[in-house]
Amino acid sequence: MEGHDPLRLFQRSVAAGPDRAALRIGDASWTYAELDALSDAVARSLIEAGAYRERVLVPATKAAETYAAILGTLKAGCAYVPLHPDGPKARWQRMAEITGARFSIGADELLPGVRALAPGPENLIIDALPIVPEMEAYVLFTSGSTGGPKGVSISRANVAAYLHHQLSTHDFQASDLFTQFFALTFDLSVHDLFVCWGAGACLCVPPDDPLRSAAFVRSEGITCWFSVPSLADLLVRMRALKPGSLPQLRYAFFCGEALKSATANVFADAAPQAAIFNLYGPTETTIAITAHRFKAAEYGHLDIVAIGQVFQGHRTRIVDEELQISGPQLSAGYVGDDAATQRSFVQDEARTRWYRTGDRVRTDSNGVLHYAGRLDDQVKIAGHRVEPAEVDVLLSPALPGARCLTIAADLSGSLRLVTFIDTPFDALALRSLCQLHLPSYMQPFSFVSISEWPLTAHGKTDRLRLREIAQQAHP
Repeated sequence: MEGHDPLRLFQRSVAAGPDRAALRIGDASWTYAELDALSDAVARSLIEAGAYRERVLVPATKAAETYAAILGTLKAGCAYVPLHPDGPKARWQRMAEITGARFSIGADELLPGVRALAPGPENLIIDALPIVPEMEAYVLFTSGSTGGPKGVSISRANVAAYLHHQLSTHDFQASDLFTQFFALTFDLSVHDLFVCWGAGACLCVPPDDPLRSAAFVRSEGITCWFSVPSLADLLVRMRALKPGSLPQLRYAFFCGEALKSATANVFADAAPQAAIFNLYGPTETTIAITAHRFKAAEYGHLDIVAIGQVFQGHRTRIVDEELQISGPQLSAGYVGDDAATQRSFVQDEARTRWYRTGDRVRTDSNGVLHYAGRLDDQVKIAGHRVEPAEVDVLLSPALPGARCLTIAADLSGSLRLVTFIDTPFDALALRSLCQLHLPSYMQPFSFVSISEWPLTAHGKTDRLRLREIAQQAHP
């Protein structure tokens, strides 16, 4: 699958259509040749700094310079580590320490010990570097239950396997226009970039206003949609998806959360020409690894759309209700955390390596996989994996002697974190602490004082009752 290396795909599209639009942000656009030249400058700066095969921090703003930085990092034989533009800087520092990154692109004096690079000299040759499949492509961070982020290492071969599947399964065209809803710190953004550029198509970055998503798709003539289901849920609640209102869409992909059949049905009515796919895949399995094409006939007897069947060349098994996956898209593991890697990646008697997803699934009579929840407390908020325990680990030192528990509750149609505390506390101080150390999607929506901790008949915390209390506090 070397021919589907993300950079090689981009370079083929540059050669095939240098004057075609590759990127559009607002009223500005960049051709393949222009984006190629911008990324060359990034690659030269890394090569001149001797950064070959190093990890490079990239502040993940949705600007042309960032997309060029991602491409240039790959051109230099490096791996990119995207940093959420909203920080917080304490988390950036921890990510820099975990990855050992010494260089950054696109920021001045970003972090102590990290050198911000300027564009390299134009006479520096950049096409002689050996690029091998085993090279790391990127490191993305997920929430960790032990109190800090976990860095997932993804190789170029992992990405190539995914791109090979998508580009050989679907008939994407150079005339297609792709959405780029996902944050660049979210691995689903890798699909946005490299499936689009692999097809020689144009990546269209929307304004930062979810309520305008449907209008953006119509006005831009978008043909390929990809988002978390909660974005479609929001548009359904706002009645922004009228029947036939998205006639130009050819494909619609959803991933990152459970897709409600009712939502998929409304979307299918709005985009009658679109093939709608529900994708599934933890970050450790590279973007997505199963797919199911939604059919309106399913609506009515299934509340949640199936996650489908695993991509060709991969295998699944169910062990004690847990879905486990093997195949070429599996990550090497967690950066600097061998213990976590050994817990999540296991070998069977035949030395086949399996990733333990932590997801409960069932298989129907047709061999189709259906998501049935988590085996642990992990949740998805706007598609991001969140371990509520990470919040508790952060807050506990500031609450000596207190019991502190963060749960996820459905508040007015959106999943949010709520932290319960059984002693007096300073909510403003706790809010400041969370803002300093946690990304916005992990910060508790509220802190709730509780005098009597609800327990089940077996003496365990009654999480169902806590969710009810949270919903009563936020009707």
